[in-house]
Amino acid sequence: MPMKVILTVTMVVWLGCVTGPCSSDDKPRTISPNVASPSPTTSDSYGLTTIPYDEMLGNVAGLAKQAGIVNLKVANLPNGQMEIRVWKAFGLAYPRCIVLVIMNGNARASFVAPKANQTKAVFRNGNPVYADTPLNAPHSGWDSFFSYLKEHGIGSSIELALDKRYVPYPDGEELIIEMKNGSLHTMAYYNDSTTSVDGKKAFDVCKQIRNEFDVNLGCP
Repeated sequence: MPMKVILTVTMVVWLGCVTGPCSSDDKPRTISPNVASPSPTTSDSYGLTTIPYDEMLGNVAGLAKQAGIVNLKVANLPNGQMEIRVWKAFGLAYPRCIVLVIMNGNARASFVAPKANQTKAVFRNGNPVYADTPLNAPHSGWDSFFSYLKEHGIGSSIELALDKRYVPYPDGEELIIEMKNGSLHTMAYYNDSTTSVDGKKAFDVCKQIRNEFDVNLGCP
């Protein structure tokens, strides 16, 4: 179900490249966010172990609180509603999220990110003010877009295997995809440096979102 875009080109560019020009594949750069970056502590010759699932659930709950939206894990969705969130967070940029809501065969999308006044973030009491901006339908159409998601492990639940280890990437972020379908909440998350098959699928989804909605989450 198409909705009017109120996200301007200037805002899209700012959210992707706050401190200077960059290409569409560059990671966004801003001052350090208030949400602390997850810091795994166990290491070996192959790199750091991934963040435990329960720990990441708590981290994502913190993202939702900062962005002013309900924590999807505990949200009570209406009957027949499914929600998918694609987060990019925990690096040098403030968290931002694409929200996809499917209800009785209809779908809508929005972009949750700090408000921008021309090229600067809007702050209140020292914290960025977040906006939930409606987006147009994907360029390829909802049916084609959801088929793409299903081919990449996001159907009635998220069926992507987590990395057992990852190699740290300086200032790297985490890509988190979470989904709630009825009472079932599923989630997958990957560091920017992931090399796994399913990790690459997740980042392909992030890049496809940029192509479909003209919103750059900052996936490498």
